[in-house]
Amino acid sequence: MEEKKVQHPVIAILEKYISEILVIFIGISISFFFDEWRDNRKDEETIKKHLTVLRENLVQDTLQLAYIINHGNKLVSSINKLTYFKSDSEIKDSINFHIDNAASYLVFKPNQMAYEEIRQTAHTNLIKNDSLKTLFLAYYTSTIPNCSEWCNVDETHTMTQLIPEMSNHFPVVVDSLNLISSTEKIKALKLKKLRNLLLTNAVYKKETIHIFILTKRATIRLLKKVNDELKKS
Repeated sequence: MEEKKVQHPVIAILEKYISEILVIFIGISISFFFDEWRDNRKDEETIKKHLTVLRENLVQDTLQLAYIINHGNKLVSSINKLTYFKSDSEIKDSINFHIDNAASYLVFKPNQMAYEEIRQTAHTNLIKNDSLKTLFLAYYTSTIPNCSEWCNVDETHTMTQLIPEMSNHFPVVVDSLNLISSTEKIKALKLKKLRNLLLTNAVYKKETIHIFILTKRATIRLLKKVNDELKKS
């Protein structure tokens, strides 16, 4: 009979250590794999929640912008009535309504809850879709600030230029203790300075409305991207 080959003790020990090391390595690798998988799943759920809230914010912004654009056109229409009337009878009965509109300014308050949460938690990097991330950042760091800036322009001119000048001739808000007849108001509206301020204010409002229209388009474009991304998950 052949003699059994006796394994050297050192080799046996090495094989034992190597097998133990392999088991440990494989175990650690599997643990890392599942940790990474679990983290990725958690990130996917987190960004899905952010995008869901973002979609709600954008829907609200779209509706608000549609209303403001329509409202802004009515304000401009009133200013045109006050500046381009040919006969006093055209505006005599509705002059208070048009003056009230002329003394109003445009305001847009976007819902930035999702943006603020994403920014404060530094979760922008969780948006893997580069085109979505670009649109998202551009909307909140450029489009919205530009829109707010034009709102401020309209508000500033209305509050610091137009209303004070109108107040020199008649109460902007109807005052029962200081009633001014429609005839006197119409006379004041024919004054060059007040008329020029009204025309200037109309220009600011028209430009602001134009910015609102561009903002609404950007909002819809971003909303579509968000919807497409949510459909993938």
